[in-house]
Amino acid sequence: MQVMLKLLGLTAIACAFLSACNLGSIPTDVNSTPLNAPNLRLDVTGAPASPTPNAVSEKTAAPAALVKSTPSYPYACGTDDGVSSARQVAARVDIDYAQKAASVDQRLSFTNREDAPLTSIVLDVQANQWDGSFVLNELLVDLSPAYHELDLNRLEVPLAIALPPGCAIEIELRFRLLPDVIRDGMRAFRGFFGYSPRQLNLAHFLPTVAARVNKQWRIHSPAHFGEQIVYDVADWRVEVHVQGATEDLKLAAPGQIKKLEPGLWQVELRQSRDFALSLSEKYQLHEGLTASGVDVNVYTLRDSQAGVNINGENSATHVLAITIQALELFETLFGKYPRDRLVVVQGDFPDGMEFTGLVYVGSAWFAQFDGTPYNYLTLVSVHEIAHQWWYALIGSDAALHPWLDEALATYSEYLFIESQFPADKNWWWSFRVAGYFPQGDVDSVVYEFTTFREYINAIYLRGAQMLHNLREDMGDEQFFQLLRSYAEIGTGQVADPGLFWGLLPAAQAPLTIETRNEFLRDPGVDSLFSLAESAGGTHDGSSSG
Repeated sequence: MQVMLKLLGLTAIACAFLSACNLGSIPTDVNSTPLNAPNLRLDVTGAPASPTPNAVSEKTAAPAALVKSTPSYPYACGTDDGVSSARQVAARVDIDYAQKAASVDQRLSFTNREDAPLTSIVLDVQANQWDGSFVLNELLVDLSPAYHELDLNRLEVPLAIALPPGCAIEIELRFRLLPDVIRDGMRAFRGFFGYSPRQLNLAHFLPTVAARVNKQWRIHSPAHFGEQIVYDVADWRVEVHVQGATEDLKLAAPGQIKKLEPGLWQVELRQSRDFALSLSEKYQLHEGLTASGVDVNVYTLRDSQAGVNINGENSATHVLAITIQALELFETLFGKYPRDRLVVVQGDFPDGMEFTGLVYVGSAWFAQFDGTPYNYLTLVSVHEIAHQWWYALIGSDAALHPWLDEALATYSEYLFIESQFPADKNWWWSFRVAGYFPQGDVDSVVYEFTTFREYINAIYLRGAQMLHNLREDMGDEQFFQLLRSYAEIGTGQVADPGLFWGLLPAAQAPLTIETRNEFLRDPGVDSLFSLAESAGGTHDGSSSG
C-alpha cells in the first residue's frame, strides 16, 4: 500500500513529511494525540494490543436504554447454502455531500460455519478509531436492543444464547459518520476516509463481522503506520443516497452499480473484503477494456492533465494504459482477475491504497508525471493493482505478516517493468530499492518498527529482494507456479506464511535455505511441508468465512 514512503529523501513532499514526524517521541498512551494527527487514537506500545473488554469509549457507549441483555434470539438454522459468503452486509448510506457527513442504516447477517457454538459476535469498526468520526446510535439483535462493548475498532456483542453451527444471526446498526478533512502529517495517509474541498472518500467505513482465524476473532489495535486490518470476505449490497451536491457529482465505486434515480445508486459487491467509494463533482472518467473483458474506469481530477508526452499522453491516460497492461500481465502470471471491473481513483491524499475492486493513487503522483513510465505514478498504480491478488483475492494479517501482501505487491512492480520495459530492469532496482540500503527481517510484525523507513525497508524492499532471490533459487517455472498456487489455494482465505511456504516443493528446500537464512528471522519452514500435505493443500490458519 503506502508506496510513497519509499520516496523519503527523494522528493520535497517526502522530505517535508519526514521532518514533520518524530515517531521516536510518540507518547505511549493509547488515547494520546500524536504529532500532526490531532484526532488519531492509536496503540503505540510496540506490540499488538488486545482491546480491554470492559473499556467502553465515552463517546460511543451505548445509550442506557440499549444496554440490556436480550433473553433469546430466534436464529435462522439449516438455511446455509455454503456458497454465499458467511458475512452478508446490507446498508443504506445517506450522504450530505455539502456537510461531508453520512447517516447509515446497516444490517449484518453472519452464519457460524465452525463446528462449535459462538458465545459472542465481534464487529470490526475501523471508522471508530478517529475521535468523533463514528457515532453509534443504535444496535439491535433480532430487532431488540442488545448489550455491546465498543472499544476503538472492536465492537463485541455477547450472546445470551450461543450461536450454534450452521445458524445465522442478524445485527442491525444505526450510526452517523463524520469523516475529517484530509490534512498534513500522519492523518493524511488515512485520506481514504476523509475529504478535501473537491472529494469525499469513504472506505473502511461500514462495520463488518470480524475475521475468524484459528477459531478466534482477529482484530488488532491501530498503529501509526502500516496496516493492522484483517478482513474476511463478505457480500455487500449498499444503497448510496446523496444530497447537497450538484448534478456533476460522480460516484466511483466497485462492483455492479445501478443508478436508480438522480443522487441514488445501488452497489453490489460479492466476495469482497471491504467496501469503498469516492464522490466528487470534479471527476473526469476515463474508460478502457482489457483483452479478457475487464472494464477499467479511471476517475481523475481536473489537474491530472499535466505532463503530456510526445505521444499526447497525460497522467490520466497514462494510468488508464498501464492499468490495462498490469491487469493483463498479472492475469497471465497470477491467475484471472475475478471481477468485471476495476476502478482507479485519483486521491487527494499521499501515496495509494488498495480496496477490493477499487484503488486510490495519490494526486501528487499525477501532478509529478513526467511523460515517461519511470516515476511513482507508474509504480504506485501497478503496486495497488497487484493488491487485487495480494490482499483482495488472498487475504492475510497485515499486522503480523505484512510481507505477505506488501512484498508481493512490490515485487509485482518489478515484474511489470521487466515485462513492459525489459531494458530498464536495473532502473527499478536502483530507483526503488538499492538507494535505501534496506535492512531488517522480512517476517517482522508491523508493531516492531519505530520509523516508517525501517518498516518500508524490511517489509517492502527486503521482501522484494527475498522474492527475487527465491526466483533465482527455484527457476522461473517453479517460482511462478508457487505464486499461482498461492493465489489459487488462498482465494477467499485469510492466509498466513504457513500456506505460502507450505506450497514450496520439498525438493526446493535445500535450494532456498540460503535465501531464507538471509531474509527471515525464522527460516526453518521444513515442518510446513507435511502440514500442507496433511491439509490437502490448505492451511488451518485460514479463515472460515
